[in-house]
Amino acid sequence: MLLQLPTELIQLVLRNCDTPSYFQAAFSSRRLYEIASGSREVILHQLHNNPGWNDGIEAHQTRHLFGELMRRSYDRLDGAEHYATPTYEYQNRVIDYHASTIEASEDSIRALLVFKGYSTVHLIDMGDGDRTEVQLKSPGRDIGEVEIIQTAFDRNGGVYVLHRFRPFLDQELDTDHPFVKHALESRLNGSIHLAYHHLNPPTNTIRMYDFPECRDYRPLALSVANNKFAISWQNKLDPFDHDVVLYTHLYDDDDDQDEDDENHEDDKDDQAEDEGEDDSSEGVMEKGKGDNPYKIIHAAFKAYVLTSSNDQNASSRLPRRTGPAMRLSFNDRGFQLLYHYRAQNIYGAFQRLHHLPVPPGEPRPQVKENACTVQFSPSLSLQFSIGIPFFGTHELGNINQGEQCHWQYLAFGIATHRIEKWTVACLLKSEAHTGPRCTHVLNLDRGRRFDNWQIMAQLGGFREVTTSHGSPVATSRRGTRVAVASWKTLYVWTLNPSELIEDNVAGFYPPSWESPTGAIELRPVVLRLEAVCSQLRFTEKENELVAITDRGMMFLNLDYSGKGKHLLKSQGHDNSK
Repeated sequence: MLLQLPTELIQLVLRNCDTPSYFQAAFSSRRLYEIASGSREVILHQLHNNPGWNDGIEAHQTRHLFGELMRRSYDRLDGAEHYATPTYEYQNRVIDYHASTIEASEDSIRALLVFKGYSTVHLIDMGDGDRTEVQLKSPGRDIGEVEIIQTAFDRNGGVYVLHRFRPFLDQELDTDHPFVKHALESRLNGSIHLAYHHLNPPTNTIRMYDFPECRDYRPLALSVANNKFAISWQNKLDPFDHDVVLYTHLYDDDDDQDEDDENHEDDKDDQAEDEGEDDSSEGVMEKGKGDNPYKIIHAAFKAYVLTSSNDQNASSRLPRRTGPAMRLSFNDRGFQLLYHYRAQNIYGAFQRLHHLPVPPGEPRPQVKENACTVQFSPSLSLQFSIGIPFFGTHELGNINQGEQCHWQYLAFGIATHRIEKWTVACLLKSEAHTGPRCTHVLNLDRGRRFDNWQIMAQLGGFREVTTSHGSPVATSRRGTRVAVASWKTLYVWTLNPSELIEDNVAGFYPPSWESPTGAIELRPVVLRLEAVCSQLRFTEKENELVAITDRGMMFLNLDYSGKGKHLLKSQGHDNSK
């Protein structure tokens, strides 16, 4: 139909197309390609309506202009919904996405995969152009049922596995074995253990923490940082009884403490006398016996209740209203704990941990709601939940003129209208000034400390999932991509963070990209998936995503020619439970 029109009318149609449609038409036939690539006025019109710097661009030849328009289109991932096809691995078993974990580091992506009905945790390391797999087997799998509840990485090359153990009652068991001993004391529900696997140990050693005082509770969330960890607990019979406990590591039973041996033995005798009492300050695990190939070492800890639904102080008002924390994450070098509640895309509250432990009787650190009032339009303010900044800048001040350093942070935020109930997602900026030529290093976690934010861009097409599952959010390493998985739909927005954070002063985004509120409105690439994403991360590449889904582990390359898969190097192909 389009080919039957005169050239002038075809040029008019191409002029009024959006850029993805322009290129779809251009590559559909030889005649349309010749018209699209040779119509200088049409190409210039498209360039001036697309993000980019256009100063002096008219001086270039038409062929160069067409190539520049194509480059901008690729940078914005135009058409990715047609060529980006996700691949899925580990589909032969069902992934327990509540227990599994994905972590993004500077040069790789690591995942701890847990499969329902299996006690072995699969550590997947994706870096240096390939992927490796290591299997972490539970030391109690031969004498009982092991249920993996939560997993977590630490920054010292180790992995934490929180699990429940129930002994096989139809077998003749060694009741002195630490697993069996504590499981029998914990009735039919089994016992909760936290195993620490160091990934480069000289021997096959597992550090074990135990929680006999929590036999009536179930763990909902785990987070680890700097030799401390936090667990969210909920009473099995009373769902309104829940708390969050911080544990700090004290020592292992094989530590070299020659000068304290006598005191150490006295402590152990005191523990034996107090057995059965509610003592939250120490674990009670001993070394494994018999044919156990693992060396299990006892780990003692100090416990501190951060929040409790039974308390009436100010620090527990928010948790009582929102329910138990379903996910926890440490932030700001472990001095801040983020609380994620059910069906939340961004953490719902945070708690500063600089002054722990406090003397008995003093109020606990207050849990503050992640809510900030921001001007959305000249006549409307909305209350935003704002994530940890994903991009920042540091402009040095002139020390000779006494100028201050200027810090700016860009973060993802969500707000819902209190009455009309519509939801909007935006990119927001906060800033601060410090002394001239400060010695601070850019730390994006610091950006969460500020309360004054302004909207830099609106994420057009955003749709919030109202189920308890929530919508995972991911940002790329250089801050040029924001992705949100909404049930079986993936939205990806491309951006120039340096221009947005400067309020588009250089005119990188044309006026046609402004929303009715005056902010830049970014346009998404929308991909229909065949799976529900529970966790989503970008790799070290800006256009590569990894996700844990209900179909397996998803890999998605958004590059136009990106269809390659990495090789998988496995270590130990044991599928046993």
